[in-house]
Amino acid sequence: MPGKLLLIATPVGNLGDISTRVEKSLKDCDYILAEDTRVSIKLLNHLKIKKRMVSCHEFNETARTSLITQASQADQTIALLSDAGTPLISDPGYEIVQEAIACGMQVIPIPGPSAFVLALVGSGLPCNRFVFEGFLPDKPGAAKTRLAELAPDNRTIVFYVSPHKLAKTLTLVRTVLGDRRACIARELTKMHEQFLRGTLSQLDDFASNNRVMGECVLVVASSDDSHQGKRHSKASEDTVVKAIKKMISEGRGVKEISTHCAEQFGMKRSQAYQLALRCVKKVD
Repeated sequence: MPGKLLLIATPVGNLGDISTRVEKSLKDCDYILAEDTRVSIKLLNHLKIKKRMVSCHEFNETARTSLITQASQADQTIALLSDAGTPLISDPGYEIVQEAIACGMQVIPIPGPSAFVLALVGSGLPCNRFVFEGFLPDKPGAAKTRLAELAPDNRTIVFYVSPHKLAKTLTLVRTVLGDRRACIARELTKMHEQFLRGTLSQLDDFASNNRVMGECVLVVASSDDSHQGKRHSKASEDTVVKAIKKMISEGRGVKEISTHCAEQFGMKRSQAYQLALRCVKKVD
C-alpha cells in the first residue's frame, strides 16, 4: 500500500466532541500536518498524545506536497488537521489531497464537527438544499458582485463572517439580497453558543449596536423562501414574558431579547423592548 492520508475533523470549540476514532487516528499516525502547530498542540496535550507535527498552511501548502510523495513511498500514514472543524472547508488541504490521490494513497476522512453544518441545522431555515460560500471576498466590489450572482439562487446560503466584519457584511448582504430571514450562529459548541434569528435588517441593527465576539456563521434564506415577509402568530403576553425571563437567565441583553421577540412572536420591536425592560427591572 502506498500510504494513507487521514483528514481528521477536530472540535470547533467543545473538546467533548472528540470521538474515539479521532483519538485513535492521532495516536496511530506517523506524523501530523497541522494548519497551526500552536493550536493543534493543545488538542494533543488534552489527549496526552505526543506526535511529530509539521506546519501546513495556505502559505506553504504547495511546498508541503513533497512530504506526501515521501510518505507514499515510505508507506506512512499522515494526519491532516486544520485549526478547528473539518479540513479543506475554508481551510488548507486541497493540494495535499490532490497529491495524495496522485500518489495512489488512500484518503480517509475521519468525521467530526463542521461549523457551517452546525449553524445550518440550528438556524431554523430550510436545510434540504443549500450552498456554502465560505468567506465573501475582502474587497466590497467583489463581494457585491458575488452576492448579486447568488441573489436568484433558490437555496439557503451559508457564509463564514469574521466578527469585526459582521455589521458591514450584514448591511451589504441586505442591500444586495433584500431583507430576508437569516440567522447568525456564534461561539458554536462553546459555553456562550448563540443563535440570533430574525430578518437581515433586525440582525444588522443588533450587530451595529452590540459588540459581537467569536467567529460567526451567517445563514440566509433563499430567494423563494416561502416564509419571507410573514410573521408568526401573535403569542400571549405570558408566553412572551416567560421567553424573556429565560433569555435574561442566559445573560442576554435587552436589545438582543427585543430583536428575538419581534421575530419570534410577531410583535413590534419597541413593544418587545419595553416588555424586556420591565422584566429586567423585576429580576433586579
